[in-house]
Amino acid sequence: MPFPVPPPAPPVSYSRHVAPIFALHCNGCHGDAGGLDLRAYADLMKGGNLGRVVTPGDPERSVLVHFLDGRRGEAQTMPQGGEPLTSDQLETIRRWIAEGARDDATPTRKYTFTVPKVHLARGKALRVYCRVNTESYLILTVHDSRNRLLLTETASIKSPKEQVDAGQPGDLIWWDVRSGTGWPKWINLELTIEYAAAEPQHTEFFAR
Repeated sequence: MPFPVPPPAPPVSYSRHVAPIFALHCNGCHGDAGGLDLRAYADLMKGGNLGRVVTPGDPERSVLVHFLDGRRGEAQTMPQGGEPLTSDQLETIRRWIAEGARDDATPTRKYTFTVPKVHLARGKALRVYCRVNTESYLILTVHDSRNRLLLTETASIKSPKEQVDAGQPGDLIWWDVRSGTGWPKWINLELTIEYAAAEPQHTEFFAR
């Protein structure tokens, strides 16, 4: 009697499986700098200084994989300044590309905290603090009273801490916010926690 054939593995999700790898290991360099923006699917697929880095359906021709698996040499293996991706993480990215490198846009759990009506003095930095007790990707946004976006800053926290990270879970980390052209005296702060390894407990978010 033949053995039953196991069902095929479900397809890799960009939003649930691939984007968290980039957020916690790559976005610290490949966000506002590095010649390649990995923070959003559209920017990843657009490529960077070397042109397109993902060839849908063909991980072997995808430059992104070449930088991650070490074939371009130790000096160019990503992520720089941190541990190489695990074999499971690399296989997740390879499978996603082989399956067509699609954006599934599946909603992921986010946790949001706000500090409204914070005074921002001209010429003086406002230090914004947070403490999150689980591995995660953090997004700080600054808005005016009409909800106009003024500033976005990001950070990753994980253990062990690597060069791209702002800290480890439980560390107090901070950003310095300075008034830009046309900014009001009063601003609203928002912290979004994404790709959390567990539900954040006792999160601290404040400014001084």
